[in-house]
Amino acid sequence: MPEQSHAVRNGIVSACVTAASVLAAWPVAEMGFVDDWSYVKMAFVFARTGHIVYNGWATAMLGWAIPWGALFIKLFGFSFTAVRLSTLPLAMASVYLLHGSLVRFGINARNAMVGALTLGLSPLFLPLAASYMTDVAGLFCILLCLYLCQRALAARSDRTTILWLACAALTNIAGGTVRQIAWLGTLVMVPSTAWLLRKRAGVKRMAFLLWIASVVSVFACIRWFEQQPYALPEKIIQGPVTGTMLGHMLTELLKALLCLALITFPILAAWIPIQRSLSRGALTRIACILVAMAAASIVLGNRGSLDLRVMPWLGHVIGTLSIFSSTGEMLGSRPVTLTLPTRVALSLLVMAAALTLVEQVLTKPWRRKGPGAVSLHDALWMLGPFAISYVAFLLPRALYSFVYDRYLLGLMPLAIIIVLLLHQRWVAERLPAVTIAALSLFALYAIAGTHDWFALNRARVAAVAQIHALGVPSTSIQGGFDYDGWTQIEAAGYINDPRIINPPHAFQPNLEPLRLQSRCRLDFAPYTPAVQPKYFVVFSVMPCLKISRYQSVTYSTWLPPFRRTIFIQEAPPNRK
Repeated sequence: MPEQSHAVRNGIVSACVTAASVLAAWPVAEMGFVDDWSYVKMAFVFARTGHIVYNGWATAMLGWAIPWGALFIKLFGFSFTAVRLSTLPLAMASVYLLHGSLVRFGINARNAMVGALTLGLSPLFLPLAASYMTDVAGLFCILLCLYLCQRALAARSDRTTILWLACAALTNIAGGTVRQIAWLGTLVMVPSTAWLLRKRAGVKRMAFLLWIASVVSVFACIRWFEQQPYALPEKIIQGPVTGTMLGHMLTELLKALLCLALITFPILAAWIPIQRSLSRGALTRIACILVAMAAASIVLGNRGSLDLRVMPWLGHVIGTLSIFSSTGEMLGSRPVTLTLPTRVALSLLVMAAALTLVEQVLTKPWRRKGPGAVSLHDALWMLGPFAISYVAFLLPRALYSFVYDRYLLGLMPLAIIIVLLLHQRWVAERLPAVTIAALSLFALYAIAGTHDWFALNRARVAAVAQIHALGVPSTSIQGGFDYDGWTQIEAAGYINDPRIINPPHAFQPNLEPLRLQSRCRLDFAPYTPAVQPKYFVVFSVMPCLKISRYQSVTYSTWLPPFRRTIFIQEAPPNRK
């Protein structure tokens, strides 16, 4: 049909725009990127031996992503870039599937394309699409499950409905081996869809059998993972819970909600123009909340803890795109592009848009759209239980540690779908120009930030090459978190992580810690005892280290400041 051909074309265009943006950032650097150094090593070992061998860092199961990455090694030879290239088709497929899901939820052609690109050009998604991290692969499995569930919902015959449900469950069982959280597709999303189809013959019986098969398969896979040497299966309950920890958990969840609003802001911005139609009471409530948040930011800033109280609120990916001055990957402070006043202003803008949406949700009546379109009620029933379950699995992270921004990638498409549905039903069929402007700015920042991240890594490789040129071994060089992780695996075979329980006694306390001042020690150093550095690659000159004879490395970036420098220093003669 012409409408279907149009939707397929727009989906392909959205996927290709995403791929072109990733390639435009030139994500080439022969070293690790975030955690993918561990996974790249596993793909390399699999390509050589045919075995999945963990190395003491993976909490994700990785599953099919390992042979998938090994395939690219076989095709193009081993390099970090070749393995990372395997993520690009999955990123394109994710954007395409989201576009198809948006169309099936009744979103019009223009808005569906904007929604798909909000994901594909996001400063959260784009850097991960250029890596060999498991986040994009896990998202692909979730979106595939959602799309197949929609096909089941739209099927005309009972037999076809059951077939689509079975496909959704079985592909998600296999796909979830890459990242365990993706199994919520078969465990939650498929049963939710089956409940909407419960009046069809045979659906309830098949849904029950599929759920039992899913539970058995998931537990079997988890049991296998727990038995693998140097794997790191995570426990849900990791220790006693105190009131302080509960407060920390609530704070992390609030920051996660604000970060989710940030990454969906291009669509959320569509609610800003309707503030003029809000009642005086609604505007007063919004203004009071914004003033309170601004005051809290000032107070917290005076205490030196503002960095995670304004956008992007959560750390790991977005903050590394020239936002945070200290990211823990290397010693020293890195240049920033978004200054503190700019971040505060953007935070207030995001919160204003989100609060406007909340006011609309609380005052507007829900209504179904015309026949043939999925109602908002059905969309919430398909997506709501999944979202609640997803957040529930984030609670242990929020309780015992921190929530990273990349953990929100699985919730991002759901938020895009719901916000678009609400806007199309309550405000207008067409997204306003402010959405296109916000999407363009986000895309440019994501591409430039990803480019600059890889430019930094290429500079780090060049700095280490200088030191290597005089015969210094890798174990005498501290190149930063993602460089040292690879060095440790190459030298010792695994990361010295205290969470390793198989094989027993594999973890060895670092009996000879680096005798350096605390500000000159990486937090990651205890995990890499094989690295006993004499030379350090740093963001800025550290007074606790000695100036070396090696030249600093200057590199160009697309975000200001456009010329940046990293330095090579030596350990002082008398370590303290």
